[in-house]
Amino acid sequence: MNWGKSIVLAFVIFAGIIITMVSISMQHDVNLVAVNYYEEELAYEDQMNRIRNYESLRNKPMVKKDGNQIVLSFPSEVADQMKDGEIHFFRPSDYKSDKKIEIKLDHQYRQTFPVSLLGSGLWKTKLNWKSKDKEYFFEQKIVL
Repeated sequence: MNWGKSIVLAFVIFAGIIITMVSISMQHDVNLVAVNYYEEELAYEDQMNRIRNYESLRNKPMVKKDGNQIVLSFPSEVADQMKDGEIHFFRPSDYKSDKKIEIKLDHQYRQTFPVSLLGSGLWKTKLNWKSKDKEYFFEQKIVL
């Protein structure tokens, strides 16, 4: 085989690889980090203020896995002043699995969620709440 045929064969193989890669990548679902990503990005400064407010707290709320449940617990001084809040279970790999739940604390300033509510894998818990005239935000990763 002469070198002219080798060059043509190399181009054909290269084109075949490119076509294969394009067809494979077209079959995969592409998810943005969030459905309304651009709107969230515009509110970035407000979000940074919420995070600073959270970091200024002496006693902070916690989210942790405890057996077959996820426990959200607030310190009493924070919970007593809380007006409303929401916990967002965010699945980075599939936004369709996200869950948003209103915070409703019990008499011990806790709220529990069954692990069966979520699938196994990496989750981010995004906690938003209002207290007096300030808003707060906290984010934590949980692997189930």
